[in-house]
Amino acid sequence: MAIREFLSTRQVFTVEDFAARFPGSQTDRNLLSRAVKRGGVDRVRRGLYVSKTGRFEGTTADPLDVALALAPDAVFCYTSALDLLGVAHNLTNRVQFFTTKPTASFTYDRVRYLPRSAAGTRPPPLGLLSPTGRSYRVTTEEQTLIDCLTNMAAAAGPDHLLHSLSGMAALEPDLAAETAATAPASVRARLGWILEVKRDDWEVADQTLAGLEASLGSGPSYFWSSSTPRDRFWVKRWKLYLPRPEQEMASWLTL
Repeated sequence: MAIREFLSTRQVFTVEDFAARFPGSQTDRNLLSRAVKRGGVDRVRRGLYVSKTGRFEGTTADPLDVALALAPDAVFCYTSALDLLGVAHNLTNRVQFFTTKPTASFTYDRVRYLPRSAAGTRPPPLGLLSPTGRSYRVTTEEQTLIDCLTNMAAAAGPDHLLHSLSGMAALEPDLAAETAATAPASVRARLGWILEVKRDDWEVADQTLAGLEASLGSGPSYFWSSSTPRDRFWVKRWKLYLPRPEQEMASWLTL
């Protein structure tokens, strides 16, 4: 049967994919509905399906493929970018991606999918190959860092971000500073502190640090929280309050 062949070869598909294969066929649409009812297909959300038929029986769809089926222009970001870049300290049950397609967040198979809108001019994403040969687009190291410093919650908090950055072998400090130029002063303060701690690992020039320092204004800035419980460990150069003692947080970056 043609529909079973389709479900045995397409693990993740949209209603548009199905209609392109079976145009105008009410019978096949009815068969798809029956497959969903009997558990041979998961209806992830409206218009998006995961096959559990044939070789896909008992398997789990790659969350990145689910996101790509929904938003073919997806650029993975925040914790998903850290994961694809090979530095994420912990695995999370969130898939985060920029897309131009208006899409609401949803949960499927215990994974939370968080589509986001990207603001401003951004550098071209990186194209990374998975072990299975699938290509995924991901924000660059520098853009990922600035995104995470701008939205620390999306980075799973400062502990996760700094431990993840400890595994990042290389980064272009000047490009990171340039990317942060239009961000709030608090982002430049956080970036300056990180670059100073990582200056030897990432070959950060003195003038890069000086430029960031000169851009901070009167301050103060907070690394994580300006509300109760408030960051309270002061770093004078960066006019920055840290949530934990500086030496402790610096050790997270250099492990």
